[in-house]
Amino acid sequence: MPIDPTFLDQLKQLNFLASKKVSSLYMGGRKSVMMGRGIEIVDHREYYPGDDFRAIDWKLYGRTEKLYIRRFEEEKKQILHLLVDSSASMDFSVDGMRKFDYAGSLAAGFAFVAMRNYEKFTTTLYREGIGRLMQPKKGKRNFFRAIEMLNRADQSGETNLKRCIEQYSSMIKSKAFMIVISDFLEPMQSLRDGIYRIAKSSKDAKIVQVLDPAEINLKWRDDVEFEDMEGTETIKTFLSPGFRRDYRKRLEEHILQLHSICDDAGVDFHSVRSNEPLFDAFVRIIGAT
Repeated sequence: MPIDPTFLDQLKQLNFLASKKVSSLYMGGRKSVMMGRGIEIVDHREYYPGDDFRAIDWKLYGRTEKLYIRRFEEEKKQILHLLVDSSASMDFSVDGMRKFDYAGSLAAGFAFVAMRNYEKFTTTLYREGIGRLMQPKKGKRNFFRAIEMLNRADQSGETNLKRCIEQYSSMIKSKAFMIVISDFLEPMQSLRDGIYRIAKSSKDAKIVQVLDPAEINLKWRDDVEFEDMEGTETIKTFLSPGFRRDYRKRLEEHILQLHSICDDAGVDFHSVRSNEPLFDAFVRIIGAT
């Protein structure tokens, strides 16, 4: 059962000021960066194939010889889209909750705030493709449907963020705020393409990475047999100090690249550990401190 009821009880205790700040992050009437016309330019980001060619800032190109698109401010209602990775790698726990349980609980937290503010939201499971999804609706009934879906979800298969976001973005018909929760342990090219697609499809977006501490620190000793949870490969290796250093370096580089892509795309990036108190992580992600 992924959703932690204690965490939901804690969300009810958010004071009025914090609650207002939470809702203002992604609900109606929020200023946000997106494409527009006749609206104040707030910044630029690098042009990515598929972007609106009309948004290119040619004056900036003349100075830098690089293509950048203009980004603007605009205020509109939007729908909250919660996407949760349900691939096999999320079915993992050594120090704390399973990654999927943690991710699902965070998603439930965002859905709870949307429900309380009577705003439309939808929850979707994804892995190699889009799995179960819900129609965007308001209210308690939609919230409890989301809880039920997360509680019944199985974790299997590989992850392909690029393919999933290509499928999902074609279904978005109105202004959207996307929150994608995953371990994001897949090839960087798929992540890069998926994140830029998220940036194009959303008025705003957050990427929330959930990792188990054991994945980061390799707490095991001596000979260990590792199994690819999203494949069939098994590798036996000796966890020498040199192996641990190389592994940690590669993981840190992966996270830094992911963060850099998000920064370039204008997407908020957060990385949390599955042994961190859920409420603390949620408050940190929404910035209601």
